[in-house]
Amino acid sequence: MSRARVLLVGAFGQGNPGDESLCAAFVHALGDHELLVASADPDETAGRHGVATIAATALPVARALSAVDAVVVAGGTIFKRLHRSSGRRPTALLRNTAALMLAARTRGRPVALVGVGAGDLHGPAAARLSAWITRHADLLILRDEESAAVLTDAGVPSPFWIGADPVWALADGVATFGRSPAAPAPADRSVVAVALSHLAGDAAFERNLAAGLDGLGGDWLIRLQPWQTGAGSDADLRLARRLADRIPGAVIDDPPHDVGNAAAHLSDQSVDVVLGLRFHALVAAGLSNRRFVAVAHEPKLAGVARRLDQLSVPPHASGEVYTAAVTGALRRPPPTAAAVRGEAAAAATAFDLLRLLLADGELAEPATLSALPLSAGARSW
Repeated sequence: MSRARVLLVGAFGQGNPGDESLCAAFVHALGDHELLVASADPDETAGRHGVATIAATALPVARALSAVDAVVVAGGTIFKRLHRSSGRRPTALLRNTAALMLAARTRGRPVALVGVGAGDLHGPAAARLSAWITRHADLLILRDEESAAVLTDAGVPSPFWIGADPVWALADGVATFGRSPAAPAPADRSVVAVALSHLAGDAAFERNLAAGLDGLGGDWLIRLQPWQTGAGSDADLRLARRLADRIPGAVIDDPPHDVGNAAAHLSDQSVDVVLGLRFHALVAAGLSNRRFVAVAHEPKLAGVARRLDQLSVPPHASGEVYTAAVTGALRRPPPTAAAVRGEAAAAATAFDLLRLLLADGELAEPATLSALPLSAGARSW
């Protein structure tokens, strides 16, 4: 197989453990190729992942397009309007993705979007940009069926290939995967870890979440974990502090380094239930055999709960619903190793298809290439 020069694009270098794990998954899967990673913090990304990097700004990326053979958009929720807290235009991510693809295609470089997802696409501009991107991608593999439904509802032509989040491909390298959690001593309190996101809701959501956690009472230890802390952002940490002020005895944990570190933390702290406002915190829960409740403020969180047969609640749920969901999760089976292996297999197949594209269709053993399911977003899963 020929060695391709690949520009890897994602939300890297921004202090988000999930995005850094996405980068690690692509670096691992494409180790036979020459990678150049666009990052908000090139030095940090180079040191962490051992790859060549450039700044994720217009001029370095434009120059790189002339030196690479292909462009890969490496996971993440690409099809969405940005949250107002980003300080950017709502359609900025879609516009930047479309501009990158146009520049790449003008230079004759193929563009792949692998393990990507969809969120808020309200408005004609977001729908038009999404449709343009899907039509001009050389390879498009969505993370979940919920993303196919969002795109189809926005009028984007279907069907779509459905894979899985690329981080699942790292499952065998995560120390906690496949282990059964140790049973707590009878006198121990149950432990709930809350993986926080300041993007999950407004002040009313925060009050309801605090009330629900406080409603668990003295039988539970509540561990609050900020996730994204890079790029000068302390919004998750401030949310943790506000919740701790409302919930007597709550503990604030350090943010995880990556998904593997998050899984190890869940195991080390004997966590019984994860209440996840972050998608990759739920991946960590699956990798550490922990029950979880997804707070589905984005379709991807509902999707991972469905696929691993775990509970989910809407962000506008009342405090009573949050309390009932956490206590109810304790009575349900955790994610099975078979379900996690299914996600890992789907992610691996997506990487196989990506490597096929990078090899110009050459495949040493064609019979080993598996198929991915198609979805028209008909909500029939």
